[in-house]
This record gives sequence, C-alpha cells and structure tokens, in this order.
Amino acid sequence: MKYRLRFPMLLAAFVATATAVRAQGDSLRVPILVYHSIHPWETGESALKRSMEVPPDSFEAQMSYLHERGIPVVSMAAFVDALEGKHALPPHAVVITFDDGWQNQYHHAFPILKRFGYTATVFVFTNAIGRNDRYYTWDQLREMQSAGLTIGSHTRYHPRIEKVHDPKELNAEIAGSRATLQKQLGSSVDFFAYPFGVSTPEVEAVVRSAGYRAARSFTGGPWNTAQNLWHLKSVPITGSLNRFREIVDPTFVAKHDTKAHKSATEARRHS
Repeated sequence: MKYRLRFPMLLAAFVATATAVRAQGDSLRVPILVYHSIHPWETGESALKRSMEVPPDSFEAQMSYLHERGIPVVSMAAFVDALEGKHALPPHAVVITFDDGWQNQYHHAFPILKRFGYTATVFVFTNAIGRNDRYYTWDQLREMQSAGLTIGSHTRYHPRIEKVHDPKELNAEIAGSRATLQKQLGSSVDFFAYPFGVSTPEVEAVVRSAGYRAARSFTGGPWNTAQNLWHLKSVPITGSLNRFREIVDPTFVAKHDTKAHKSATEARRHS
C-alpha cells in the first residue's frame, strides 16, 4: 500500500513538515501524539514494524519525560474547545491518542497513564472489539472510559475509507461505528480517526453529518486551526526519546540548537 511505503519517509520528515505547517498560518501548537502498538521489539522485525511499535519501557520513559518537564496532557475535547475559541490551554500542552484498539495498549500503556494521571483518546474499529483476542473487550473499554479516557471511532472494519464509494457502506463505517460505540459505552462518541489517515471531502462530509465534533488524520505536524477540525494534523510516535523530546518540548529543541551552534563556533575557533 502507498501508505505503508511512504510511512518511514513521512516520519523522518516530521520537523520540516511542522515548520512548513506553521508557515501556512496554523494557530495552535498542541501536538496530537499517535501511538499504535505498545509492545516489546522482537528479533528480526522490519524497520516499518518497529516504526509502528513503542516498547513499554520507551512509552514509560516518554510519559515520565512529560511529568518531569511539567508538560500538560489535555483531552481531545479540551483541545477542540480551544481550537473553537472556548478557552485557552496551558503552554506546551499535548494530546495523547491510540489507534486500532490493541490489547497491548490496555496491558502496557493504560497502567502507566493511570499512574501519571494522564488522559488519552483511544480510537477503535468496532468489529474487532470482543471478537479477536488481540483487541480490546467492551469491558476493558468501559474500564478505560471510567478512568477518564475518551473512546473514539476508527470505523467498523478499518478499510481504506477513501476507496469506499457505496454511500450505505460508507455511512455504516462512520455513523454505524459511532452508534455501536454509543450503545455499548452509554455516552456520546465525539471524535473520529481516519484509517491510515486518509480521507476525501466526501468522507469528511459523512463524518460531519454523523455527529462527530472533529476528526483526526495521521501525520502533518503539531499545528492545527479551527479550519481543519475535520482533518486534524498529528504526529506519529516511535520509541525514540530524543525525537519525542523534540516534538513535545520546544525548549529541548532550542537548547539542542544552541549547543550545536556553540560546538560549531568552538570548532571554528580552533580550526
């Protein structure tokens, strides 16, 4: 799939992308962090597979970094409220999200989030819930919701939704998944994430009409504005702590650039 082939290149180009996004006039820098599997790396894994996995100890180090630096973690709802001008967010805030609904998120990430008191939004595709032991059960989702996490939709079957042209099928994936989640969880489901991060204007129109407040894409950088509520940009997260620091902590980037500049200056003096 084109998405899979391009993923490492998109990941490597994040910093340049974020700069370009800012230049285009986006108004709020709140990185939406995207995790998939929280699972130990295994021998022989491809670079692509590892780019979609964060080992549990790396995830814990990343959450510890947020805690130590006092970087606020806010809910998707608070972020969307801020984009709509309803209130301001604290400086350097981030949003944590998980895609697909893997069991390893529940076993490895959820306890760490609870320990730090962090919220997150979990986007699940509903057909797998309670039917495949690699994915959440409904009871686990209810437990996470009761602990303060938000559950969002990632469609019913995780298709290449931009290629779904049958209106009934498209509505079932988008509105049908929302209805299933609301029935099972007993609360409104307000946020949607596009499978593979890809959509079309037609897909976005169905998401709007289904009653969601906003929809998240995949990649694009840390800057967003109210004009892209239905295609929110985000940042894929890997196991690299240094890259994580660059994303969530602008002061780390500034310090890193300053040190690099001083080192280059010293090198020139002694050359």
